Amino acid sequence: METNKTIRTRNKIIEVARELFATSNFYKTTMDAIAKSASMSRRTLYMHFKSKEDILMYVVEDEAQRIIKKLQSIGNSTMSPDRKLRLHILTRFNAIDSLIRRNRYVRYDFIFNQLKIEQRRKPIDIIEEQILHEIIKEGKEKGIFYCSSTEDFASTILRMLKSLEQPFVHRNNRVRTYNMLKEYVDMLFNGILNQTK
Repeated sequence: METNKTIRTRNKIIEVARELFATSNFYKTTMDAIAKSASMSRRTLYMHFKSKEDILMYVVEDEAQRIIKKLQSIGNSTMSPDRKLRLHILTRFNAIDSLIRRNRYVRYDFIFNQLKIEQRRKPIDIIEEQILHEIIKEGKEKGIFYCSSTEDFASTILRMLKSLEQPFVHRNNRVRTYNMLKEYVDMLFNGILNQTK
């Protein structure tokens, strides 16, 4: 069982590493630099984490938990279900954008190590699918959404959102990225048909 001191030390290492990965980048950051910035010995650092990659996975998981908290907050809000769903999607992609802009190594993993990302995010995907299911279920009950199975629809939306991550991550231009995201959301709600005719 972890003590409070152990938890505080691990959290300190994660926060210090997050900052170093963002400012110096993952490859240039050494375990020595992390230990020094955290004001601890290398021995103490290695007692908590086996490698820099191990620390990165905790940094990414911590970031994912922050994203989930934001999405849960949206799901639990009093907004209409359609507004919740729009905001969920925008928040999700904005959080991914923010994460990969702060850490190029995470962007690299999104592009080239998709299997590693998928393995790490399975528990988070389950939570996100539950959040989406509740939003869609509420929307169906209020007559806002039409679908035969809210569970299947939530699963389909999550798969769709995940499939859009690759092209989203590849874009480097913030304006183009935002416009693409807005287009995705509009397409989900309005379909692909031209609404101006």
